[in-house]
Amino acid sequence: MLGERIEKLRKFKKLSRRKLEELTGITDYTWQSVEIGRQKANEDHIEALAKLWPEYKYWLVFGETMAESGQISPELEEIRRNLKTGTQ
Repeated sequence: MLGERIEKLRKFKKLSRRKLEELTGITDYTWQSVEIGRQKANEDHIEALAKLWPEYKYWLVFGETMAESGQISPELEEIRRNLKTGTQ
């Protein structure tokens, strides 16, 4: 579900919904509604997140990655970080 991926990415980036509102101009209440499934994500939501984090746009929309094209997921980013630092 798109709302779940949005929530996962927001939490991965350690942002509150209020901070996401500041960064995107979309209210924190709207982000909450999208994340819990009360409202479907629309073009404005996806565009705002794609501008903020272009490397996650394919994953956000389709739930898939294309690492060779620079399209990643939070899980893939975490793996990359751990490989760089030698942690698990």
